[in-house]
Amino acid sequence: MKAFRYMKVFLSFIIISANVWAQDQNQENYIYQLSQSTGRYTFWTTLPSERVFKDDVVPSDTGSGILVYAARNEFEPFQLVVNPSVSGNITVNIGEFGSGIEVQLYQVKYVTIAQSTDNLGRTGDYPDPLWPLETSASVSVTAGENTAFWFDVHVPDTTPAGDYTTHVAIGGIDIPVTLHIFNFSIPERLHPKSQMNFSHQAFLTQYGVSCCGTEYWLYVDKIKQYFIDHRLTPKSVLWSGGLTSSGAGPYIDYDCAGTLTDTDGIWGFEAPAERYIDADGLMQGKFPQSFNNGTGFPSFMAATFRNNDASADQRPATFCGQTRSAADWYTADNPNTPYNENWFQYITAIQNYLASTGYLDKAYYYFANEPQDQADYAAVAWYSRYLKAAAPDFKLMVSEEPKPEIYEHSDYVQDGQVDIWLPVLNNYDPTISHDRKKNHGEETWIYFLYGTRPPFFNPVTLDHPGIESKLTGWFLWKYRIGGIAYYSLNNWSRNPWTDPMNSNHNGDLFMLYPPSPEGTPIAYGSNNHRFVPSIRFELMRDSLEDYEYFHVMNGNSAPQVYEVNAPDAQVEKIIKGVASYTRDSGFMYNLRRWIGLYNGGEIAEIPDITPPMEHPRAVGGRANYYINFQDPNGLPATTYTEDTYDNGYTYRYLTYANHGYLQVGTQEYDQIAGFGWLDDTEHFLTGRDPWGTEQDERKITCVYDDYAHHPSVFEFDLPNGTYSVEASVGTPRKVRPHNRLVIEGVTFIDDEASEYYIVRTRDVTVSDGKLTLDIGIWDYYTMINYLDIEPVYSLSDLDRSGQVDQADLELFAGVFGSACESGAYCMGDFDGDSDVDSTDLAAFVTDFSNPE
Repeated sequence: MKAFRYMKVFLSFIIISANVWAQDQNQENYIYQLSQSTGRYTFWTTLPSERVFKDDVVPSDTGSGILVYAARNEFEPFQLVVNPSVSGNITVNIGEFGSGIEVQLYQVKYVTIAQSTDNLGRTGDYPDPLWPLETSASVSVTAGENTAFWFDVHVPDTTPAGDYTTHVAIGGIDIPVTLHIFNFSIPERLHPKSQMNFSHQAFLTQYGVSCCGTEYWLYVDKIKQYFIDHRLTPKSVLWSGGLTSSGAGPYIDYDCAGTLTDTDGIWGFEAPAERYIDADGLMQGKFPQSFNNGTGFPSFMAATFRNNDASADQRPATFCGQTRSAADWYTADNPNTPYNENWFQYITAIQNYLASTGYLDKAYYYFANEPQDQADYAAVAWYSRYLKAAAPDFKLMVSEEPKPEIYEHSDYVQDGQVDIWLPVLNNYDPTISHDRKKNHGEETWIYFLYGTRPPFFNPVTLDHPGIESKLTGWFLWKYRIGGIAYYSLNNWSRNPWTDPMNSNHNGDLFMLYPPSPEGTPIAYGSNNHRFVPSIRFELMRDSLEDYEYFHVMNGNSAPQVYEVNAPDAQVEKIIKGVASYTRDSGFMYNLRRWIGLYNGGEIAEIPDITPPMEHPRAVGGRANYYINFQDPNGLPATTYTEDTYDNGYTYRYLTYANHGYLQVGTQEYDQIAGFGWLDDTEHFLTGRDPWGTEQDERKITCVYDDYAHHPSVFEFDLPNGTYSVEASVGTPRKVRPHNRLVIEGVTFIDDEASEYYIVRTRDVTVSDGKLTLDIGIWDYYTMINYLDIEPVYSLSDLDRSGQVDQADLELFAGVFGSACESGAYCMGDFDGDSDVDSTDLAAFVTDFSNPE
């Protein structure tokens, strides 16, 4: 009995501790009205990933001062918003933090959106350009409208860790700002690689820079520094020099006998490479010090194609005295023609030259873009085969996902024949890419396109929530992706200030703005040489810096496929799937803060925080949930309606098999409803086929994407925990050859034919308050019929709340040490020995420490 008394004391201690643990002290609030507000000016602050619209309501929460967190060698922004009661001008300035910390000031400007990109956007004035301001700038503000200021803080690598304070002086009011610097530095070296297409000449023209004096070289260097400060690599690292020209022909001297020679100095290859790759060259005295404190770009495109026709021979029309013809290309399959012998000897020469100069490991040949059909695939396989035969260590890139039409082609004769696959995000398949990486040594990057639409995030889309640009680095880590690419950062052929849409996509072709809203060149130096970024561009940098947090947390090591890496548990709280993400800014910034404190040794472990629940259905105990996918206005008819959660939304139910099935059609996700599709559902259809022999009403209705060009995502808010889910796909009178369904990362159906239905049951675990379905396969319908969702309970979850928590602990304490009646179920008797004893206690404590 003495032992039982000690155990009772132990249980009491756990109960008291649980009361403390239950108080969530782990998440700070970063969006609030500032107590320094006056009758004339209302001040508030919000996170950088939150867009500030002119008509946004001032937050009701209050706080004093602004909190900022950063590592050494990091740029970190914050926002301060003023909403005046009267119109006029306001002066804004920021003091010094000290210790070399620098701050640049911007005003958030707006572009007019006439047509939203998709269901995530809105029309009207949209915040995106960041207009550079100088110290003590005077800014016009309008009564009742928000004006947001963006402060970009840079912490040098030499700044000691700790807290630093200063004030923003605005409208005669001092707003305190506290900067906490974590006790670690993010690496100088860029770990995610990139290829960002950029026109140097468009930039120089708009900034009034002419060739080729001191101002010219100042801007060439300044542009490169701007890129590397944003942890991005321009497509033309070596501009205005280079190694090759259009179609990969030689830019420096080639003697047609296997030798490349650079006699062009600063306009050639070696001098720019020494400066921007080695980061120690001075470009023959053009610069007084090394580039970027001695750290250069991690990769560079050494050669590329001429146009987007992947099956066309894009090499120079004449080369070393030979004129190419169809006999020299893949259809003739003769690598030994005179043209080909000369060409592949030249490719060998490139490899040898790059090896001799020390740049081979950072160089790649981007040789084909977006192959579309079998002719393209055959050309890619053939050309890569003989490129590798000529230069086995010269890396090759193709902008396409790893496709069996290429890597199983008879001309694909070795692993690593394509070194870097570059799929558009919406075609990315982690299963295939991870296999190519682990078992074949082939890397995958991703790029974004105007067609990258919901449910996929797109950091380029102007009228999407800002957090989408913050997702990039987390996504790269989650899926072990080596880099990113984008095809145009500053195409200013149309003025983005006034015409932001291209290909029905706002923000396409630009993430930087011209220095004049009119789109006309400015006088040299008239804006103090300040560039005009977008919020998207700045948040892209933030996301890549977040990646470096993970790299540090992982022991300064890159993540490995098929291995659990230290940051994974945290990253997966944000990136739940290829098309499923946590979009809560406050949660992301809190999680990043805890990772920073952990990296710096300020805490021993990261608290297990979770995103806030968004819907009343997701709060409280779990229940059974049933969903029928159909036209809610069609058959089977609605049995009853109700405002189930007292939140003003009327839900429609079908009674079937003694269950109330929520009738769900093609509606996009609605936060009040707590369910819906995360896609643009313009091409979604409902269906009903009662003419076969199937009698189950649930199976003869369905919802599907008639466009079927990428998987669709459906979300249903519900409490966290483990559920048994029964799902059905199919139609009663037709076999569908390709079906795919993944729920909460658990594969139910993987490219299988339906005869005529596939009904599967699996256990899935929800950790973010949303059940997420990833459904469909490229170019084929997957027709979803119904879902039965029922909780799976742990034995220790005595009150069936879905959590092994304090309430269960109190119940267990009440029965601990008791005996059970013969043959009767006894609460807490997990091992069935008719006593609630120490063995049961050990099992309970394990579950209590690792709740569902």
